[in-house]
Amino acid sequence: MKFLNLLIITIFVAGFTSCKSHKLKKNEVVITANPGIPEEIKPSQIDTIKAIEAIPKVHFETLETNFESIKIKSKISIKSEKLNQSIPANIHIKKDSTIWISVAIGLEAARASITKDSIFLLDRLNRKAYMASFKELSKQFNFEITYQMLQSFLVGNLPISINSEDLFTKNPNFNQVFQKRNTVEVLNKFDLELNRIFEIEANDTNSDVNLKIAYKSYTKADEKLIPKLILVLLNTDNNPSSPNVSIEIEHSKFDFLDRDVRFPFNIPKGYSIEPLPKF
Repeated sequence: MKFLNLLIITIFVAGFTSCKSHKLKKNEVVITANPGIPEEIKPSQIDTIKAIEAIPKVHFETLETNFESIKIKSKISIKSEKLNQSIPANIHIKKDSTIWISVAIGLEAARASITKDSIFLLDRLNRKAYMASFKELSKQFNFEITYQMLQSFLVGNLPISINSEDLFTKNPNFNQVFQKRNTVEVLNKFDLELNRIFEIEANDTNSDVNLKIAYKSYTKADEKLIPKLILVLLNTDNNPSSPNVSIEIEHSKFDFLDRDVRFPFNIPKGYSIEPLPKF
């Protein structure tokens, strides 16, 4: 079950957050600017965001990776109380449609197929299949988890789209945007040169769950900037210095394609189908 648990935790963490003609994509929005916010702020230090006329507005652009289809070779390493494992993974993505993940050491141990509505997992070691909808997962974690969040997480795009109610602050070393969605507060940091996301910190004020995503390095592939090393720290007991789960995702190879990639997934005969395990 270790391989399956690894896939489930990675998918959960990601939620709690044309190839030929477009090499880079910029998302543009007019956003609230507040020069009174200190240079270093944490989500919990801001209670409400109000875009009022007295506060100036800025035109803010974020640099994102645009693609039609992509194949990625990765290594996923996870450390927690119950797991300490590194595994290779092949990831295929068709933009805004399907994410396919295969975990294999010699023989395939687990496979995932993620669509805009649902997540399907195969545990080949125990001959079981699991499924859950994003609606069910969102209810379980009391936070809206979407396909778009997972896709954005894997390629280094902003998981939650910026809107005019979010708060922008310009600092000497980076730009930052604060977002509040229901009980979840999110602080996004961008480099000054390209406005590319390099760190995300999310905090659920109801549950004290804290998540940090750090894009430690980017690389250039097919004239696109894409994250090479992603570090994720998840803490569920309000102690950021001692995370409950640490995940490192290292992308080693990228193939950007202007055609569909394969997403082979079928449930073999004899496999039991069960709800996605809760954790």
